Amino acid sequence: MTTAAVEDPDRRKARTRQAVAAAMTRLIFTRRYGDIRTAELIEVAGVGRSTFYEHFRGKDDVLVAIIDPLFTPLADAAAGRGGVMAVQAILSHVWEQRAAARQLFEPPLAGRLQRKLAAMIEARLGPDAGPAPAALVATGLAASTLATLRSWLAGETPCSSLDLARHLAGVKG
Repeated sequence: MTTAAVEDPDRRKARTRQAVAAAMTRLIFTRRYGDIRTAELIEVAGVGRSTFYEHFRGKDDVLVAIIDPLFTPLADAAAGRGGVMAVQAILSHVWEQRAAARQLFEPPLAGRLQRKLAAMIEARLGPDAGPAPAALVATGLAASTLATLRSWLAGETPCSSLDLARHLAGVKG
């Protein structure tokens, strides 16, 4: 067997994860999250069942793994490093997909997503989080950010995406 015939395991892992992520993204935009089954996700991704389970425990793990692009501007803003325009772009996208987004930010997923956002915020805070441990500060910031987002998506606190982006980014006026 030639060297070219042996595929790099890291490339295979990356390709599998990418296929699963793309399948989840397609399914989220066409179906209610609660109606998506792991078996369907595996089929759409075109991967084997055992291969899928080598990488993820289920569809919730996939969602948590692919949420970074959505959470990055929110984590940056919560850590005092965010730009209003980046946050507004994410908020506009979330608003356009609000029916799907509302489902994601409610139990049972809400807790997992809050922990994910908190970890991202904590990584940005570093040791300068103040007198409280960075993990505690990050958890509070994540809870506040997601509660605000949930309220906005539900229409309980109507405002423009720009006004909300300014609030989340800590911009006065």
